[in-house]
Amino acid sequence: MRIVVPIWNNKVSPVLDTASRLLVLDTDIDNRISRSEVFLDEQDISRRCFCIQKLGVDVLICGAISRSFSDLLAANDIRLIPGISGDIEEILLAFFAGTLDQRKFLMPGCRPQTTVKRNHE
Repeated sequence: MRIVVPIWNNKVSPVLDTASRLLVLDTDIDNRISRSEVFLDEQDISRRCFCIQKLGVDVLICGAISRSFSDLLAANDIRLIPGISGDIEEILLAFFAGTLDQRKFLMPGCRPQTTVKRNHE
């Protein structure tokens, strides 16, 4: 599974639409994780979506995102978990534990996503 999180100062970037760095995590069948970073230079939303799609992303965890960007990602079968904020390591631990729906990980004003699932569901 390939998971992508926009990052800024070791935290989830507040707005995906303007994020310039993506943390890319790959997990294998033995739950080993490899990490890399990708720079996202494109400004146009459709080009940004294409770059993310080209990465072969399964899950994208992010903070705020525009409706148009969200719709483009969904149309490309990328599972989106928006409205997330906090330290990147805590967010990843919560995602893999299936506890990312806790209020402490939500951006102010966001409601828990009912579609947040454990990583193998």
